[in-house]
Amino acid sequence: MSNQSNSPHSYPTPDRSAGRRIMRWIWRILAATSLVIVLALATVTGMLGTVSGTEWLLTRATNLLNTESRQFSYDRSQGTFLRGLNLQGVRWIDDSMDVRAAQLHSRWNPMTLLEGTFNLESLRLTGLQLTLAESDAPAEPAAPLVLDDILDTFLPLPIAIDIYNARFDGIRIQSGDISVAINLLAFSAHLQGRQLSIDSLALDSPPAHLEAAVNLTLEQPYPVEATAQWQYDEVLLENTQPPSGELTLTGNLNRLQLEHSLRGIASVLSEGEVTLELARFLNAQAEAIDPRVDLEHTLEPMQVPGMESYDIRALRLRTQGSPDDLGLFAAAQINAEISADVALEADMNVRAYLRGSTLDIDELALRSTNDGRLLIAGEVDWSQGVQVTLDYSITDPTPTSYIASIPESIRLRELASQGSLSLSQAENESLQLQFMMAELSANLNDFDLNGSGGLRFDGDEWHVQDLAIATGENSLRLDASVEPEQSIRATATIDAPSLAAIYPDLDGRLQVDAQVSGTVSEPVIDLDASASNVRYGEYLIPELTITGQNRGGMNEIEMQTGNIRVPVGESVETVESLQLRLRGAPDAHSLLLLVQSSLGSARINADGGTTSNGWQGRLLNSEVSSEFGTWAQQQSTSIIARSERLSMAETCWAMRDTRLCLDGELSGGEQLDANARLENYPLSALNLPATERSLQQLGGIELHDGSEAEPYRLPFSLPPDLALAGRVNVSAQVAGLISSIDQLDIQAEIDATGGSLYFIGQAVPEELEGADAAASLAEPEISQFRWPELTGSASLQNGDWQLDSLLRFTQEDPESSAVIQGTATANVGLAADRSLSGNLQLNFDDIAWAAALAPQISDVSGQLTGRMNLQGSMEAPVLVGDLNLTDASVAVPILGIQVAAIDATLSSRDNSLVELNGYAESGAGSLNFGGQLSNPFDERREFSLQVAGSNFTVADLPDIQAAISPDIRLQGNIEGIELSGQLFIPSVDARINTLPESAVDVSSDTIIINQPASGEPVRNAAIADTGLLGNTPVSGEITITLGDDVRISGFGLNAQVSGELDITQRPNATPLTYGELEVVQGSFETYGRVLTIEQGKLLFMGSYDNPAIDIRAVRQVENMRVGVQMNGTIQNIRSDLFSTPSLSDGDILAVMITGRPMSEIGTEQDGNALVGAATSLGINQTQGIVTQIQDQLGLDTLSIDSRGDVSDSSLMLGKYITPRIFVRYAVGLFETESSLAVEYTVNDRVRLEATSGQSQSIDLTYTVEQ
Repeated sequence: MSNQSNSPHSYPTPDRSAGRRIMRWIWRILAATSLVIVLALATVTGMLGTVSGTEWLLTRATNLLNTESRQFSYDRSQGTFLRGLNLQGVRWIDDSMDVRAAQLHSRWNPMTLLEGTFNLESLRLTGLQLTLAESDAPAEPAAPLVLDDILDTFLPLPIAIDIYNARFDGIRIQSGDISVAINLLAFSAHLQGRQLSIDSLALDSPPAHLEAAVNLTLEQPYPVEATAQWQYDEVLLENTQPPSGELTLTGNLNRLQLEHSLRGIASVLSEGEVTLELARFLNAQAEAIDPRVDLEHTLEPMQVPGMESYDIRALRLRTQGSPDDLGLFAAAQINAEISADVALEADMNVRAYLRGSTLDIDELALRSTNDGRLLIAGEVDWSQGVQVTLDYSITDPTPTSYIASIPESIRLRELASQGSLSLSQAENESLQLQFMMAELSANLNDFDLNGSGGLRFDGDEWHVQDLAIATGENSLRLDASVEPEQSIRATATIDAPSLAAIYPDLDGRLQVDAQVSGTVSEPVIDLDASASNVRYGEYLIPELTITGQNRGGMNEIEMQTGNIRVPVGESVETVESLQLRLRGAPDAHSLLLLVQSSLGSARINADGGTTSNGWQGRLLNSEVSSEFGTWAQQQSTSIIARSERLSMAETCWAMRDTRLCLDGELSGGEQLDANARLENYPLSALNLPATERSLQQLGGIELHDGSEAEPYRLPFSLPPDLALAGRVNVSAQVAGLISSIDQLDIQAEIDATGGSLYFIGQAVPEELEGADAAASLAEPEISQFRWPELTGSASLQNGDWQLDSLLRFTQEDPESSAVIQGTATANVGLAADRSLSGNLQLNFDDIAWAAALAPQISDVSGQLTGRMNLQGSMEAPVLVGDLNLTDASVAVPILGIQVAAIDATLSSRDNSLVELNGYAESGAGSLNFGGQLSNPFDERREFSLQVAGSNFTVADLPDIQAAISPDIRLQGNIEGIELSGQLFIPSVDARINTLPESAVDVSSDTIIINQPASGEPVRNAAIADTGLLGNTPVSGEITITLGDDVRISGFGLNAQVSGELDITQRPNATPLTYGELEVVQGSFETYGRVLTIEQGKLLFMGSYDNPAIDIRAVRQVENMRVGVQMNGTIQNIRSDLFSTPSLSDGDILAVMITGRPMSEIGTEQDGNALVGAATSLGINQTQGIVTQIQDQLGLDTLSIDSRGDVSDSSLMLGKYITPRIFVRYAVGLFETESSLAVEYTVNDRVRLEATSGQSQSIDLTYTVEQ
């Protein structure tokens, strides 16, 4: 090693002999060049610029330069010393170097000497080769270099020197094994006095390039100003630009002010001061160069090259000191996206010192925005190999804040850890590594977490030392080692009786024991794992066991579990058993999976093995059974799983004669190519078995060929009056990048050609059973619709969707040879910018098939044609076109009407308005209807509908015929619906023979506050905060007027009614009804007697279901006129009896019912009739009348018993035969039921009762007093 200065911050003194040699050959080159120039100038006037004179001077100069230790020569010369000289094959050889140049060209103008300036117009040197000689002899001590003394010998010059174009091409410098090539060195310079200016300096040494300008004063301390731009052509780091920079220097050779800008690899600005003391060293005033720096470097925000997820948002680095003691002080802001779910924002601070071959790290600190902190301190020494010694400490109150996807239920807080890392590797020795985690602590889900452990590598042996982690009752322990002979010893234990301490949403117990022994190439592994009562939400695994072992390279792993509860939709399914077996070596193994569940069962058998870059195997066979059928794999297929490729060859599963085939390949993790086919799928799987039996019984139609033992059925089906026949084929192809659906190419086709739809006409309603039903509806009729062609296709290319479909069907008329035909086509396009295009065309000769869509209608006929064009976008679609329904008719069996001559048009010219106009006839009347829908695809949509007609029949049944003449207007928007207009009812003929169930109402004050969605609605009860149409506000005013031909009969009433009602509806309120209905003429029959209604009115004063009544009914018997006057409301009727002449209430009722006064009643039947009439008419004097009848008949008891509702009322008559025997007879007032009971009193405590009626019973009653 060379001698060093006593100064702790100085460089060692350079070898002065080497410096002397370099200075010597530089000086000799300059001296030779100067000599040539001086000789040329000296001979200008003497030789007059002749070639021969120039040759003579060159010969003389060569002889003077050549000695035994040095040699100068040239091959040929051209030119003169007067204007310029060219030398070819120039060579200079001495003990230290060998200099050769292919050509030396110079040109000057000696006349400028008269102006005090020497202009060297051109100086070119090409093919320069400089070879430095190597010498093992020690250099002779030389006198100290004093640059000022050298410069003082010729400066200042009496004249100025200008060099305009100096250019050296093809320079090659060789020193031993070191070779430097410089393509170009060019400069222009000016020297006047002691001021040297290099206006332009260009250096081209690929891949580096330099351009500079320098101003230098050749006198101590040598003030200097310089600028330079440099460029490096090669990329140093991936994903960066080639580096370049700009440099500015000011000051002198002792102390320089520096500013440098780096671009390309990074954008860094460096500013500061560099102290060299170079001027003092060049003048023997210092023994060595003592460089010191004080620089500040600023990095612009950037992504770390090769690690684009790491951002450095700000970095400032200060370097201060000498190379022997250089301080490094840095501050940075870092944003690191370690993965898609883990992100870190932190401030970094560094304080370190570079001292020779040692880096002392006082502190390297990372501080996150959430008060997390990582501190590292230690030393890195590379003086003898590499030695690293670091200590770390981590504290973070919320470590999970950096992980976006971590469940909220996992709460990890107050993380702390301390430890050390040591690494050493001496020359020619193995690596030594040791990491010790002395302490780990945290709070996990309110449980303390603690841990410790270490990792050691001793060159050829790895050790995991006492790794232990515990939280709550749960613990993990791991000890392992890999010894030099590749032998393994490892044990791992997990005991987690409370999984909720690790993950709160998880509950249950987990135990794992694992041992590894043997060698790396042939390990011996034993694994036992079990879990019990593992629950995650609604998922439950009662028991799970995993056992595994490895012997001689053969693995055997088996997992068994069962009774697993799995939520599926709104239900919970059960996996009764699940078994997985894996056997074999990594390069050849087999897999068996068996699953049995409430949804079905599955069996999968596969084999394969690992390869150099993945896994390759076969799916040998598989079978899946569920309510969707039993699908069995038809042949084995190959599967390849590699890092860059995942593929499955075509695999087909069959269910009877139906096949499902899949194949696909995923390349590069995102390039997908897949195909799928469903062949020969039966549409009859959607039919109900009962529907198919009906088709066979009613029409002899067989949908199956009988080869199948049990036709396949889907878990969902068509309505009971529909059935399908035929087969469907579906195919799909997908290709492209899975990272975005817009980058996929998708092709899909469906073909259900040659199918049929069967529709069974509506059955006889329950209300029309019997003779009337037979007259109204014939036996259900079967309609068959065939489609010779039904196809559809969908495609996605470059983000554009295209959907096409075609339906062509026929229907044969069983009553003629005519064939009904129809077609429907649709073509819809959705572009990548979500714009829409396409059209829909309909052309149906007859729409009889529409009956299949609504079971309430039948005998549908008519023509449907139209074309709709689709434009606009998904956000604002535009429909333009017309749909026309002409000459249509439809039967509504439940109403007994046939609506005919239906013409309707639905049209749209833009997306702001859709119009509807139509006409229909029923009976002797007709209807006109029309409407508009504004802004149909906007939340501000509005609609209006008008219906007007005359004498339009709405019911034509044996028990009711009715016609209406409406003039109604309906308007609505998102805020509600408004109804207005008039409804005139010219004729009604209703004969009511039975009351529907809804006629018995609930209490009038019943209000449903909260009804479950799945609960049955409560009949006739109001729902709180709900209007006429649920939550849709409805308002309006409508007038209902009854015509002169409105008649109602039933339950003894026969009346002609007229009147008018005004109905007002307010949003979310009960309708208010005002008006009067009057019985124009009518009668009421009760107990075989007819009462004439002289006066009958219903007065509506708000409530629609409880009008006031004013009814007066009379009967004339001989000279007596008796009757009843009913007042009050429907729900609270008050009845009073009257007569002329005046009679008692009992006599009035007796005359009204029997035609005789009370004194003449002598039969029980007449008594029953009187009591029943008094009850049914709601007469206020009922109790007095009953008492009067009881006395007249000589009964001990006579009463009316009402249990439950009115329909259960009965008349009770009783008589004591003896003091201990009592006979009671009961007869229903509204039901034809009676009973006879006999009571026998044995004594005060025992009573025996026998009853005979709909049922017979004998009761013994024993009474105990307390």
